[in-house]
Amino acid sequence: MTDYEAIGDQIIAWALVGSDVTDEPVKGWALGSFTTAISIAGAYLAFVLVGSLIMRAYPGDGIKLYGVAFLYNIAQVMLCSYMCIEAVIVAKRSNFNLVCNSYDAKHPPMANVLWLFYASKVLDFVDTFFIVIGKKWKQLSFLHVYHHTTIFLFYWLNLHVNYDGDIYLTIVLNGAIHTIMYTYYFVSMHTRDIWWKKYLTLAQLVQFTCMNAQAIYMFVTGCSATPPRVTAIYFVYIISLFILFLQFFMSSYVPKKKKQ
Repeated sequence: MTDYEAIGDQIIAWALVGSDVTDEPVKGWALGSFTTAISIAGAYLAFVLVGSLIMRAYPGDGIKLYGVAFLYNIAQVMLCSYMCIEAVIVAKRSNFNLVCNSYDAKHPPMANVLWLFYASKVLDFVDTFFIVIGKKWKQLSFLHVYHHTTIFLFYWLNLHVNYDGDIYLTIVLNGAIHTIMYTYYFVSMHTRDIWWKKYLTLAQLVQFTCMNAQAIYMFVTGCSATPPRVTAIYFVYIISLFILFLQFFMSSYVPKKKKQ
């Protein structure tokens, strides 16, 4: 066992304290090892650093891969909408409520959808590839890199300790938001002014609010079998995203008062 795998096991063991859940149902799944996850995240951050340095030195306005971006955005719309719909179907088939759902730690019905959701976060890194090679430096913000890196690593943890029950709502909400987001990216390839752009960010803020309302209810009532530590750090993490997205919304769409 590598040092990274030992660290991953310690993280999982810490997250499962106070819970009857185990990671047995998902052991050995593709992309599931901590070594793989941390290597992918490290490669992503290395690309952001090295790729940015190379493209800043590269003359011109950047590289535009119109055909690749065209197909990528269509594929993402299809994938995200599928995950959203599939999560709803599995939840309905399992008689899930809006919150406080049963957790099957032996034969989890939501695990396959969650794995696909986790794997899709690797595909989301292509967003940054287009930003870097296109020299769209304004879009390469701390929010962008932080969001992409941490959401991938957080869902590595979810794959091991939070693969059923109330996790379905996250897939539904995020899948729906990403469907709209990649539709926006596709439309923006062909037109500059999109009147509903700011409402996409508002929808993301609503998404985070719904996620944390769920987390608060679960944590306070103890009605869910989801490991309590995971619910707690999930809450803190979503708060960080809410603050960063709110800051982006305020700076981008709220007019600033002119100094007298």
